[in-house]
Amino acid sequence: MGLLNDVLAHSNLEPAQLLAYIDEYEAVQPYDCMIGTARAVASFFAEDYAAAEGCILSALQKNPTNHMNHFYYALIAKARGQYLTAAVECWIAINFATQFGTPPGWDALLKQLNDVMLEVGPKLGQEELLEFTFRRNVLESPGSFFPAYYLYEKKRWTVFTGQFLYYDRRKAYNDYVGFWGQAHMDVFSHTLSKLLAGAGDYNLYAVTPTETWKARKGKTAELKQGGQVVAVAATAADQKISITTDGGQGINFTLAVPEIYHYINMDRPGRLSSGQDFIVSKPVCMEGAPGKKRLVLTIFMDALSQRYLTDTDYACMLHTREFFGKGTIFKNCYATGEWTHPSVASLNTGLYTTHHHIIYRSPAYQYPPKNKTVGEIFSDGGYFTFLASGSVGTSPYMGGLRGFDRAIHKSALGFPDSHLIADVLDHLDAFPDASKFVALGLCDVHRSMEDTTEQALSVAMPQQTLLGFRDAMAKTNHDEKSVWMRYAESHIPKYQAALRNFDRQIKPVYDYITEHYAEDEYLVCLYSDHGTPALNHEEYLLKKMQTNSVLMLRGGGVPAQVSEEYVNHFDYLPILAKLAGVPFDFSGHDCVLPRAFGGPGRDFVYTESIYHGQTYKAAVRTEEFECRFETKGFTGNDGLIDLAQGFTMKVLSMKTGEEIQDGELSEDFEAIVFDHIKENIKY
Repeated sequence: MGLLNDVLAHSNLEPAQLLAYIDEYEAVQPYDCMIGTARAVASFFAEDYAAAEGCILSALQKNPTNHMNHFYYALIAKARGQYLTAAVECWIAINFATQFGTPPGWDALLKQLNDVMLEVGPKLGQEELLEFTFRRNVLESPGSFFPAYYLYEKKRWTVFTGQFLYYDRRKAYNDYVGFWGQAHMDVFSHTLSKLLAGAGDYNLYAVTPTETWKARKGKTAELKQGGQVVAVAATAADQKISITTDGGQGINFTLAVPEIYHYINMDRPGRLSSGQDFIVSKPVCMEGAPGKKRLVLTIFMDALSQRYLTDTDYACMLHTREFFGKGTIFKNCYATGEWTHPSVASLNTGLYTTHHHIIYRSPAYQYPPKNKTVGEIFSDGGYFTFLASGSVGTSPYMGGLRGFDRAIHKSALGFPDSHLIADVLDHLDAFPDASKFVALGLCDVHRSMEDTTEQALSVAMPQQTLLGFRDAMAKTNHDEKSVWMRYAESHIPKYQAALRNFDRQIKPVYDYITEHYAEDEYLVCLYSDHGTPALNHEEYLLKKMQTNSVLMLRGGGVPAQVSEEYVNHFDYLPILAKLAGVPFDFSGHDCVLPRAFGGPGRDFVYTESIYHGQTYKAAVRTEEFECRFETKGFTGNDGLIDLAQGFTMKVLSMKTGEEIQDGELSEDFEAIVFDHIKENIKY
């Protein structure tokens, strides 16, 4: 924060002098991410608020998790009369500043933030006040608790049903959350009835399934062409809705329970109407789009280690090996991060952690707004997009719903993967000929690392019954985060049971696809965010058992091969886009089309660990070498990397694991690392 402190210390100088000083500094340190902040402050002093806003937005692109950036944005927004933005930015600043403890000078900064809130609060209109209250509740709720959030005024927990997520008046359709209707047929119906009555137990989030559609609210909806399906939800009990067609024919029906979607096949043009607002989704065309696949399916399995599959010759996943054996399996695929949230963010955005800046699971962390997510890429590419997941890594809090027309969320803490797999099969049956992009997110394998007695709601029965009680109930996490787990013999049979269970449960999906689609009509991709460390004795955080992740593909245009090519796991994005007929320029992303699919490929794969209060770590791997880089200083709360205390680095042989003493080779790897982190260094 050296430059910013210098600017603040010389606030008495003319703004032009300050800006000239910043220009001189930039010529020496062009990658300092606080340059934009400093320019924003200098422009603010000059009362050039438009320029200040442009500078602070630029600063937020480079360092969106820095609380001071959001504080200055609040001041600038207030000066420009953007009172809702000012209020929201104050709360974001508070969230980031207190995420991992409070920064120096916190009391004074908190007073300033509260002063801004007191000033802008009375200036918010009624709709703005409602939106701000909602955003504040979201920001202060744990990111892993979706679909629950805390109502501070009423001092109780509630769920997102019956409202939009991050409502944007500029968009025709926003994400509207309802209860998953089929849940009334399962054992959680009593829980849902309690939630509908306004129960306040936050633990209920784990057993509260939700269904979200890109939808809008109104008293009428016109469908000018037939062959479309819309999802409709009532906003009140026993709401009457009418459908009339162009020929004057009509039908009336009643939706007894609000906030549960019903699906209507409008096989002819028509009009839906009601005496009060109802929810209607973006229409789904039931016919396939020209030049598109009937199905593009991604299957995400948390903590699935390719290294373990290779070492055991897929002994616990024979169905998966058989299915993808007719496609491409990458043996040397590596994750970009070591744990779920940064790694899943990379999979969804095609960006390294140093560029998407998702280092934790707070709702304040959001996917970069200017970079398309996987849902947006395929939605813009002409596909009907659907997400079925229980993973906190795809939490809608953080932008996980961007681009998805429909989404089902069933918390991994409350529902086994079999529920989501069944939901996907229903979806495929419901929209047989539509051009579909389906993302399935599963977590049962990851849960094998947890205590089955604590996770009994969601741990599959075979994991509990087929193992002796000492293995089944062994606390293999040693009171540590799963990413830091040490080797435990009792973990191996639990992991194997989880693999067998996943393989058995996913086989009906494989069978459904081969039975209902020709080979050139579909694409299927299986990938993971990371492996698991407890399967071998190596202590290194970014070891191969933890970072050698899964990437397998099958379908039209996918060659049958076991590829030795080194790829990062988010490289699946350009592969799928190319084969699915989705034109998209990935030049603004970090993912690369592999040579196995006609692309330039990579010279190396990069894995990094960016976490507050820990040293920054990177593993750079090629076919011959592995570079292990680690700073001596700790990463800050905003994810900036401290190099002031130096670093350690060593180069190893990929074949033997022996350290290689080669000065020129070390310099080459050092240059790779420094080029990668250059915009994330703390100055």
